[in-house]
Amino acid sequence: MHVEYVGRDAIVQTDKLAFTYQTSETPRELREESYVDDLNWNSTANYIGDYIVYPYGNRNDLPEQIRNVVMNNSLAPGIITKKTQLLWGSGPKLYKEVFENRELVRDWQDNTTIQAWLDTWDFEAYITKLCVDYHHMEGVYSNFIQSRGSRIGKRFIHSLDHVSVDKARLASLRSANTRKPTHVLVNDWSFAGPQSLDCKVYDKFDFTKPFASKNAILYSNMYSFCTDYYTVPDLYGSLEWLRRSTAIPLILKALSKNAINLKYHIISPAKYWENKEKDIKSNCEKMGQEYKKEMLQACIQETLEHVGKILSDEHNTGKFWHTVKEIEHDGVNLIEHGWEIKVIDNQLKDFVDSQIAIANRADRAVSAGIGLHGSLGNLSDQGKSDSGSEQLYALKNYMATGIDIPEMIIMKAINYALKANFPQLGLKMGFYHMQPQKEQDVNPENRLKNSI
Repeated sequence: MHVEYVGRDAIVQTDKLAFTYQTSETPRELREESYVDDLNWNSTANYIGDYIVYPYGNRNDLPEQIRNVVMNNSLAPGIITKKTQLLWGSGPKLYKEVFENRELVRDWQDNTTIQAWLDTWDFEAYITKLCVDYHHMEGVYSNFIQSRGSRIGKRFIHSLDHVSVDKARLASLRSANTRKPTHVLVNDWSFAGPQSLDCKVYDKFDFTKPFASKNAILYSNMYSFCTDYYTVPDLYGSLEWLRRSTAIPLILKALSKNAINLKYHIISPAKYWENKEKDIKSNCEKMGQEYKKEMLQACIQETLEHVGKILSDEHNTGKFWHTVKEIEHDGVNLIEHGWEIKVIDNQLKDFVDSQIAIANRADRAVSAGIGLHGSLGNLSDQGKSDSGSEQLYALKNYMATGIDIPEMIIMKAINYALKANFPQLGLKMGFYHMQPQKEQDVNPENRLKNSI
C-alpha cells in the first residue's frame, strides 16, 4: 500500500483500489452551517492577571487561520501582493490638503525637518509591513516609542514600530468595569495558554494625549458590522473557496502522478484521533516510555491499511466497515462525530472536468473576496488575455475607490505622530500615485511597449 500525505490528509493506493482520506479539523466541517456561528467569539473574553483579553477568533487564532489558508493557495498571495503594490504606488510622501477652484487636492511637498526625523528609523519598512497586514486582516498595530527626552519634559515621538496582528490582542482592566479596550497585550498566542502571564502590556494609544505613555499601541482597523473589537476581514467569507482552490491542484497532481482511479473518499473526525493519541500517551506512561508523534502516525497508517483491505479485498465481499456516531451538545447545537465513506463515481474525464470547473469558480471567488479585479490580479477568464482598455478602466476604478480608506487606516499612526511632533507644519503622509493614461495619450517615446 502507498500513502501520500498532504498535511493531515492523504491519498491511499492499494493494489486493487485507491481512496482519499481527510481528517476533519473541527466538527463544523462535517456539517452544513454558515459562518455566522463562528463569529460568536465577539462576545467572549479570556482573563489574564488583571486584564480581560478579547480573543481574535473562536480559538484566538484567526490571523493564523487566514495566513495558513492564504499562503497555501496558488493565487491569493500574488493577488494580495498586487494590491499592496497598487496601494504603494510611488511610495509614501508628505502632502498638505488645499482647495483649488473648490476642488480638494494634495499639495505634495518636501520637508527637511520631517525627513531628518524619518531618516532616523526605517519608516518605509514599517509602512510596508502595515500594508501587508492590512490586506490580510484589514487592521494594523503600531507601537509609539517616546524619545528619552520625554522623561524630562521634551516630548517627542522617537519612532513607530510595527506589531504583528497575530501577536497583539486588545484588553481592558478588570477593575475598570468596562468592556471598552484600554490596553494591548503582546504575546505569542499560538503557544500561550488562557492563563499565561508571559506577555507585555501596553496602554492603548490615545491621540488626544499622544505623550501620555512611554510606549503605547494603536489598533487602526476597518470597522466590521456588529463587531466590537476586531475586524472580520473580507477574506473570511472566502476561506472555503480558498481551500477548494488549494485542494484541487493537489488532487490533480496525485491523479497525474500515480494514475490512480479514486473510488472512495473517507473522512474521519479529529476527535477520534485525539482520543487515540490520549490512549497511546496513557499506555506510554504505564510502560515508562516516551511518547513520540510517530506512534500516532503509525496508528493512522495501520488503520488506513485495515480500511483499504476491507474496501478492496475480494475475500471481504459482504463485509462492511462499522463505526459509531457520537452526538455532542454544544449549546443549542448537536455536533456529530463519526467516520464517513463516500463512493466516488469512477468517470475520470467527468471527474477532471468537474474539478477544473470548480477551480475556475473558486479562482473567481478568491479574486472577488480579496477585492481586486481579475484583470489587475492576472486572473483572466479561461486563460484569455484581458484587453488594455479593460485593464485601464479596472485600474482607474480601483484608484478612485480602493485606496483612500486603506491609506487612511495604514497612515493613521504616522499621521498622529506627525501632528504630535510637528503641529505647526500641518503635513500628512500618503501614497503618491501617477494617474493612469491611455497609450494614445502618451508620447510615443514614453509608451510602455518602448520601455520594455
